[in-house]
Amino acid sequence: MKKITAILALFLLTLTSANAADSITVGDITVSKAWSRASTGAKRPGGSFVSITNSGATADRLVAAATPAAGKAELHNHIMEDGMMKMRHVMGIDIPGGGMTMLKPGSFHIMMFDLKNLLKEGDMFPLTLTFEKAGKATVMVHVGKAGGMQAHDHSSKHMEHMKAPEHMKSEEHMQHMKDPDHKKMHDEHMKNMKMKTE
Repeated sequence: MKKITAILALFLLTLTSANAADSITVGDITVSKAWSRASTGAKRPGGSFVSITNSGATADRLVAAATPAAGKAELHNHIMEDGMMKMRHVMGIDIPGGGMTMLKPGSFHIMMFDLKNLLKEGDMFPLTLTFEKAGKATVMVHVGKAGGMQAHDHSSKHMEHMKAPEHMKSEEHMQHMKDPDHKKMHDEHMKNMKMKTE
């Protein structure tokens, strides 16, 4: 939990607005609604899912994923083979011009191997996606229930996590709050999350 809290604190430094954790745009690509399932076992890999919108006329391609929450992240797809659904590693995922590609259970998704910590409902972690044309985009992934099938609004859970005594009193949090720019960004982020839950 402390490592995930530290990762969140560091990532907040890169946010350009209070909403940046939920949606980010690079070039013509917008990444949003990033979510993951809570871990069901210590040695089991995790999966991340996102919506990717391409507002440009030219197609782009998702070619890589990375996160400090795992030792390795790969692009995967589920395919029907010999009457059975199987998972396969893919080198890229096409994002059509003027269209949207959803990474979701049973389809394209991001597999995360060698998780640094168990993913718990209410946690968040950064995920960096690399596109051929647009470049890199980092978005916060919300962890939902184990076995969940879609993204949910985790604003209230995120508020609970950010206001929890163990987070507020953590050494990492105290150090970052000494920085005026980070404190301002943190306060704006908390204010925005509060508005979402009211």
